[in-house]
Amino acid sequence: MLAAVAVVASVACGGGEDEPPPAQEPLSEEDAELAAYLSERTMELWEVYNTYVLDDLRQFYAASYWTTERQDLERNMAPFKDRGTVFVAEETSPPREIEPGKWEVKHTARFGGSSVKMKFIYEQFDGEWLLTYAEVD
Repeated sequence: MLAAVAVVASVACGGGEDEPPPAQEPLSEEDAELAAYLSERTMELWEVYNTYVLDDLRQFYAASYWTTERQDLERNMAPFKDRGTVFVAEETSPPREIEPGKWEVKHTARFGGSSVKMKFIYEQFDGEWLLTYAEVD
């Protein structure tokens, strides 16, 4: 997940201008509430990432994705932890349903004069929305 941030951020030299978000039809009340929740949840993820307490990030991940990503995340975040890097994130595209039961959130995170664009995919498990995928966008 944020392992991709660490890898790309270590070589990023700015991200240029953000693309405007794609046009989106108005959301139902239920979907608007979910979109607001996912926006807030993704900002919380960045706050936790900035503490560099690896196991605190687990709460954001689907179990299978955490198992896959944990070691890479730990290895790749180490240089940022050592430098005390703080990522300042902003949502660059509102959450949107990309297929039934899958929502995408796009963020740009700025740090030390550079930036990285990220795409996060959430799915629901036992009533909880968790990350199942993240990549540099």
